[in-house]
Amino acid sequence: MASGPMLDFRESQETMGIESIKVESLESQVSYRIREMIRQRILTKGQKVKERELCEQLGISRTPVREALRTLKSEGLIDIIPNKGAFVSEPSIENIKEIFEVMTLLEGEAARLAARRITDQELKKLEAIHQELKRHHEEKNSEKYLAANSRCHLYIRKLAKNQLLYELVQSLQDKIFLYRTQQLTKLGRFDQSIKEHEELMKAFRKKNARAAERSMKAHLKNQEEALVSMQGTDSSRVA
Repeated sequence: MASGPMLDFRESQETMGIESIKVESLESQVSYRIREMIRQRILTKGQKVKERELCEQLGISRTPVREALRTLKSEGLIDIIPNKGAFVSEPSIENIKEIFEVMTLLEGEAARLAARRITDQELKKLEAIHQELKRHHEEKNSEKYLAANSRCHLYIRKLAKNQLLYELVQSLQDKIFLYRTQQLTKLGRFDQSIKEHEELMKAFRKKNARAAERSMKAHLKNQEEALVSMQGTDSSRVA
């Protein structure tokens, strides 16, 4: 794997407001920091994680950093290559398909439970997020749309009121979030996405659990198809 551009942690420190980590739960805190760097695209796919500079910025030894990298490897976010180091992962198309296959089932179930259990007050909050989505779509602001879209899906998972289901979906989301956003760049996908969200909201307004499940599953399936189709003739790596 090509190492990609090296990260300047001194520049990212100002962006993220990194402070020295406390002694407690070092590994989990470092995992969180690196995960957020990937989520915010400070670290991008194929890019090498520079252990020494990360240790200096966080004021810790290499041991918790290496433990954190092993944790992130188990989550599918980091590849560790002997004698080369740790790199942000580049999952195969088959990996993406497998993750979406499971996420479609789980997020569909989350939507079904959420529609059945949602209160009128919670519906108002979900509606507010949806209106924000519509506004960003009208403004053609894909970055803000993606942020609102993530909040919408996260809130629906919470509305399911099932902690295990929430954790399972979130663990898969952590594996795919780097690539899930790419599908919006496909021609016509941005417009299609907001239409799918409107169908989902129609189901929630009626508190129709089965319709919410169908709409969510269709939404995830279309995301997968758009993402896979964007890979062109490269069937082994995500572009």
